[in-house]
Amino acid sequence: MKRMITLMRHGWVDGPAALYGHTDISLSSDGENQLRTAINRVHERHPINRIVCSPLVRCAQLANEFATALDVPLEVMSDLKEIHFGEWDGIPFDNFSEEQWRSLASFWEAPINARPPQGESLQIFATRVIHSWQHIQNEHSAPHQLVLCHGGVIRIIIAHLLNLDWANPALFRQLTIDYASHTLIEIPDHPDALPVIRHIGEAIQA
Repeated sequence: MKRMITLMRHGWVDGPAALYGHTDISLSSDGENQLRTAINRVHERHPINRIVCSPLVRCAQLANEFATALDVPLEVMSDLKEIHFGEWDGIPFDNFSEEQWRSLASFWEAPINARPPQGESLQIFATRVIHSWQHIQNEHSAPHQLVLCHGGVIRIIIAHLLNLDWANPALFRQLTIDYASHTLIEIPDHPDALPVIRHIGEAIQA
């Protein structure tokens, strides 16, 4: 026997290109349809028994909808929020100043050393995400949990499971986690079992 945990990123958001960390932006209509299709396809493969989600509306809206429709428990976890980008958060890239672009470039090159202005450090972000993952992993009552969250959250969990350096900028610059893609983790049912990642960032084809 084994338990499954599906990490799924939210769909497209209703706004211009920007860093939407703690900004509580809604999904676009296409994003809603995209995410709804993805959840339905995952459920068809492996019935969902429990849903966990970030409190931000781009995750929580459909998490609530599907928890009700499937009659399964829902847990909203604040620690599953995306990283807080501070003064950059929610600002369209078209409105960035030259100085902001330089600061942002420094952040992507070495995120552990370049905290966003008034934002959250990568260390704090990773610590809270790993704490949330440990809570989810220790939930044994559900054979299959769906976790609706964010791209940065999924990257940190993957790094944690594989014992990789979550401060490595390649994790954020070179690992693609598309909108509404899902990452499947399996945990064999014995005391010393290690989680196994079956696939990363798989997109559901329409």
